[in-house]
Amino acid sequence: MMYFQYPRSVIPFVAITHRQHSHHAQEVRRGPRGAVDYEDAEVRGVRGNQQDHRRVEEAPSPRASFNYHLREQAPEQKENKNRPWPVMDDQEYYEKVHGGWIGRVAGSHLGAPLEFRPYSYIQRRYCGGGKSEITSFVKRVDPNAVNDDEIYQIAGLLAIEGHGAGLTAKDIATEWNARLYRKQFTAERVALKNIGAGIYPPESAAEEHGNVYYDAVGGQMKADIWGLVAPNCPEMAAHYAWIDGSVAHQGIGIDGEVFVAVMIANAFGISDIEELVHKSLLVLPKQSEYRLFVEQCLVIHENHASWRDGRAALMQAWSKARKSLLREARSVRRWIFLRFLHPLHVLPNAGIIALSLLYGQDHEDRFGRPLCLAAMMGYDTDCNCGNLGTIMGTILGEKGIPAEWKAPLQDRFNTYVKGYESWRITDLSRRICDAGKMLLRASYPEHAIG
Repeated sequence: MMYFQYPRSVIPFVAITHRQHSHHAQEVRRGPRGAVDYEDAEVRGVRGNQQDHRRVEEAPSPRASFNYHLREQAPEQKENKNRPWPVMDDQEYYEKVHGGWIGRVAGSHLGAPLEFRPYSYIQRRYCGGGKSEITSFVKRVDPNAVNDDEIYQIAGLLAIEGHGAGLTAKDIATEWNARLYRKQFTAERVALKNIGAGIYPPESAAEEHGNVYYDAVGGQMKADIWGLVAPNCPEMAAHYAWIDGSVAHQGIGIDGEVFVAVMIANAFGISDIEELVHKSLLVLPKQSEYRLFVEQCLVIHENHASWRDGRAALMQAWSKARKSLLREARSVRRWIFLRFLHPLHVLPNAGIIALSLLYGQDHEDRFGRPLCLAAMMGYDTDCNCGNLGTIMGTILGEKGIPAEWKAPLQDRFNTYVKGYESWRITDLSRRICDAGKMLLRASYPEHAIG
C-alpha cells in the first residue's frame, strides 16, 4: 500500500483546523475462561452501514478459548470447535509456510504496478478493453524491490521472537519505532508518529490523536504473519492479529486483519474455498459491518456468474456504504479520506479478496487465478494480491505453486526493517515456522509441532 495523494483541488482544505472529538474506550468485562464480553459495553453503531468504533484495552490470551465475536457464537462454530485437530509434522508445516510467503511476495509483485489504477485503465491497458485477462505478472519482477506491506510483518515476527507468547501491542509498537524507517503511510504513518511521541496502543490508533485512517486497509494487509504462526489455530491467529491491529487501527480496521489472519490459519487444514471463507467469517461479531459487507459479497457471487458483473455489484454496495460513512465523518481530514482516498478503505478491498477467492475456483491455475482477478479488479491491488497469495500458497504449499510464479522471485525478499533488509524466502519461512512452533508449545502444548 503506497501513499495515495490528495487531489490538488482539496489540498488547501487539509490544513483546516478541525475540532477534535473525544472517544470513550469501550468498557469490557471478562466472561468464562477469560473471554471478553461486549454485552454491557458501549459500542458505537455497527449494524448496516454504520461505523464500527469498538475499542478495548487488551486482548485475552489465546489459551483462554479466545472467541473474537464472543457473544452469540453460531451453532456451526460451536460444532467446529469439536473437530479433530489436523495432524501436521515439521516438513508439512514448513512446506505450507514456504508456499504462503512465496505467495505473499508474488502477489505484491503482481499488484504493485496496478495499485490504485482506475479500473477502466486496467481493463484498457492490460485486458484488451475487457476482451482478455491478466494471467501473470504485468511487469518484470525486480527481486530487489521493497513493498511497504511486508515491513510490518517482519517487525511482527521480530516482536514474537523477542517477547514470546505474552506479546503485547506495546511490544509491537516499540518494534515499529526501533526498526521502521521508510515507507510508512496513512494509519501506520500516523500511529508511528504517535508512538514516537509516547502515545501507545490503543491511543496511537485513535482519531483524537490524528488517525482518521483507523479503518483503512493497513490492518488487513499485514495479517499474513499472524495466520502463518497459528496453523489450524484460528483462535490464536485472531488473538495476535487483534493485538497487532490495535497499534494503528480500530473497529472494522481490526476486523479485517483478524478475518484474513484466521483464513490463513484455517488454510492449513481447509482447502475448499467456500468452506474457508464461511468458517473464517464466524470469528467476527454478527453485527460487525465488516462481516456484513463480506456476507453481501457472498450473495453477489451467487447472483452474478461473471466476475466483472460481480465487481460492478460490489462497487454499488461500497458506494452505498461510503455515503453512510461520509455522513458520519467528524472532521475535514476524515471526510477527505472517505471522499477522495476511499480505495484505501478496508471494506471494498475485503470484498475484492472475497470475490477473487470465490470466482477463482475451478481454474487450471488454482494459485494464480484469484490473484489475477484481484489485480484486474483494482483498488489496493498489492495488498489484496499479497493476502490472496498467502492464502492460496498456504493451501497448496510450495510444491503446488506453478514455477512461473516462483522462479522470477529468485528466493529473494527485501524490506525496510533496520538490520533485516535482505532475506532468502526459504530462510524467512523457517523462522516463521520456528516462531509458530514456539507459540503452539506455549499456548497449545498438546498440539505442538516437532
